Amino acid sequence: MIRAIIRTLAVVLAPLAIGCDATRQITITSEPAGAFVQIDGQNTGNAPLTHTFDFRSKYTFIIAGSMSGYFTEEVVLSNRHPSLRSGSLRVVLQEDEAWKATTTSEATNAWLRIQIDPKLSTEGMWQKLIDAVTGAYSSLEQMDSSSGYIRSVATVRKFRSPKGQFSVRTRFTGSVAQKEPLLYKLKIEAEFSTNSGDWAPYTRVFKEDEALIEELQSRLGTK
Repeated sequence: MIRAIIRTLAVVLAPLAIGCDATRQITITSEPAGAFVQIDGQNTGNAPLTHTFDFRSKYTFIIAGSMSGYFTEEVVLSNRHPSLRSGSLRVVLQEDEAWKATTTSEATNAWLRIQIDPKLSTEGMWQKLIDAVTGAYSSLEQMDSSSGYIRSVATVRKFRSPKGQFSVRTRFTGSVAQKEPLLYKLKIEAEFSTNSGDWAPYTRVFKEDEALIEELQSRLGTK
């Protein structure tokens, strides 16, 4: 009976002995390869890399892998983690579908001003603007030709994440910034839904939004 108890204790305490009484070198890899690695919030480098963990001073470390186009993945490395025996730890990142559907733009949540071609009249500029925006968005929410103000309805798309589903929405807003010479300002309001159900600024816009901005710059701007 006593021998059985001793054997049981040996099995239970073995992982603790490995972690608490020694340092361990762990090779950290990622999928996809090349993810940027942080250990307990400290920048470490790009995977694959080898790091020495001292389990005599603490029993757990948080390893985070990040890469553009993917969600950040965190792994808690404890003094009982299988990686202590294998000597390797793999961090697998989930692809961010929203990143693939979006792009960067200088008009993201910031006013972009276009110097209108002097050959275009105010009426001509307005018509080209309406044609372009209604071609990119399903409908308009507000429109005032006297001030040149236009606001589209929001385009909303849903995406998956490790924490569940979230949405990204974008909306076009523009108005005349100056009449002489004619200067038009516009922006794409981009937001994403948070876990609390609120909306927060998003740093990217749909690729169709950026195509609209380029179209307007080409059709309305000075050559």
